[in-house]
Amino acid sequence: MTDAVRDSKMFLFLFLSAFIVPNSVVAQEAYNETQVCYGVLGCFNNSAPYNNSFGDLPKSPEELGVRIWLFTRDNRSSHDVLNYTDASSLSDSRFDPTKMTKFIIHGFSSSFEKTHWILEMKDKLLNIGDFNVVAVDWSKGATFPDFPQATANLRLVATEVKRILDMMRNMGLDMSKVHLIGHSLGAHLSGYVGQLMGPNVIGRISGLDPAEPSFKGFTYVVKLDKEDAQFVDVIHTDGSDFDLLSGGFGLMDESGDVDIYVNGGQKQPGCKDGVDGLFGGGGSSLENSVACSHGRAHDIFLESIDTTCNFTAYPCSSFEKFENGECFNCDSGCTSVGFNSDQYSARGKFFVDTHHKPPFCGIPYHIKVYPDTAAVNTSGLIYVTLIGDINSTDYIPINSKNQHLNHLTEISSNVVFTIDVGTISSVQIKYERELGFLGGLFGSSSAPTFSIGGIEVLSPTTGQWSSSCRGTYQLRDRTPLTVITNSGRSADACTVVG
Repeated sequence: MTDAVRDSKMFLFLFLSAFIVPNSVVAQEAYNETQVCYGVLGCFNNSAPYNNSFGDLPKSPEELGVRIWLFTRDNRSSHDVLNYTDASSLSDSRFDPTKMTKFIIHGFSSSFEKTHWILEMKDKLLNIGDFNVVAVDWSKGATFPDFPQATANLRLVATEVKRILDMMRNMGLDMSKVHLIGHSLGAHLSGYVGQLMGPNVIGRISGLDPAEPSFKGFTYVVKLDKEDAQFVDVIHTDGSDFDLLSGGFGLMDESGDVDIYVNGGQKQPGCKDGVDGLFGGGGSSLENSVACSHGRAHDIFLESIDTTCNFTAYPCSSFEKFENGECFNCDSGCTSVGFNSDQYSARGKFFVDTHHKPPFCGIPYHIKVYPDTAAVNTSGLIYVTLIGDINSTDYIPINSKNQHLNHLTEISSNVVFTIDVGTISSVQIKYERELGFLGGLFGSSSAPTFSIGGIEVLSPTTGQWSSSCRGTYQLRDRTPLTVITNSGRSADACTVVG
């Protein structure tokens, strides 16, 4: 089963859930409180706070068939099987208690062998470090379509992982060297492992867009929380409220020591989610699937493992302020998205903008284009390229496709470029009018020219504004115009115009 098909099935389950939620609430109040016990793993009940799975209890270890596999640099393509009931499975393996130990834990309707990002993450981790890499495959307990049952099952899976960690500790592993990386339901599973081990015992948990269904509004006891490890970093990518149009599989709540909201944390550029992705994706792969924004979290973490790009996230109180260019400084401490986040001391809420496709990391410049009173009504795209003393960028659009433009239009947005240009000396601006039906074969209602009143650019690397003088800049269709810029804002003293 491909990732796209698997994600589509997940959506269909949630699609149906949208219609049964009112009845489910009643059912949740009506189910019988009970418990099940599974030998050394202990007993599990469905009483509060574990009432987030509509009464479902974890299935037996035999039914779940959890597989825990160890990979090292000595056995990249094979694996040692670890068994929570057999300490010799660990002592006889290639596990080295002196090394950092990374766990990879998938979410709903996924598996180790059939999910590309898990395999790629295992390989990337072993490429950059001599780690113990442990993959937890609980696919039999996270199968479509039973999301509530998967929510219940993760508690038993976490208990098995906890017993493996106890064996590792008995062999001499310092728990501060343990790093759990979990996506979606796997993020909450990781948090439950941390809770079982004790507050702030595990070194680190990375939550990749923790799941919202069955967890939103419930106590921290059942979901990932910053007390679950010494350092908890969370990447949010799909946190819009779940509905049939937009998806929204991820949780927006601040859950860690560091919470990074990628492109605002609700929806990712280049993604079609929900019904739009299911029926409008043209049969394409995960890029246009229903859970594209949800999966962007693990794609970004993957990239962060070995990227040379400085994946900087900026502290800010809101996405609106960040998009308005008010938070492009690290005076109160920035952090790095993903793998290297623990190398920074900053804590709190952070924002980062990315490209719409790999490589996602880039340099986010804030660009503001002022309106001109002489501008005519039209529609089209405005492109810019930045020219500095180090580099120049490619052209990138700074407004939405076929946006209506007129004398009141002010464009203000963060635009992610691939390179740092240094001190900006000029900006090239290009207007491309909307051609309309059949590429303008029968003419276009859009104007051949559009005028702007000036441009300002804020560099995140220098923290400085570069601005043109205010005036009328006439843009002709598909013809670049070079505008000389000066240091400071447009309202400041300005002497040079090009």
